[in-house]
Amino acid sequence: MLSEARSLEWGSPRQLQLLAELKACCPAFVPGLLVSSRAMLWGKEGVQDPATFFDEVEQVLRHALEASGRETGALIGMARFMSVVRDSPQAAEPLYREAVSKALEGLEEAWAGLIETLGELEKTEEAARTAELARKVFPQSEQLSEASKYAKLSE
Repeated sequence: MLSEARSLEWGSPRQLQLLAELKACCPAFVPGLLVSSRAMLWGKEGVQDPATFFDEVEQVLRHALEASGRETGALIGMARFMSVVRDSPQAAEPLYREAVSKALEGLEEAWAGLIETLGELEKTEEAARTAELARKVFPQSEQLSEASKYAKLSE
């Protein structure tokens, strides 16, 4: 259902219908909530009460934040909404900062895993290049040091 909704024109009646059905059967499905909030904004033509409408969109985003445990994509969605729709950069800034922090944690872990995997595959040169790039972003990372040791790279 979500893949079909994503393939449709943003805010089209069919997309909104599919997303409403998805929310009804899977109310805590974060990807569906994020796509739904975006589609609602694109399809807002003819809204009778804009304040109520925007409150509904914000509630969908708040639910996505809660259901995801404040996952990076949900944080970005809410931050963008606060910045663009609510015209509140003050509310958006801490959300963006939290998203950046979580994204960096994920990036560090992903790079460490990639370095280890490349080492297991005996792709030592590629592992070394990846470690060098990762070290530019995370120069003091214990996780990257451990991954490099595991991949048998010289520090």
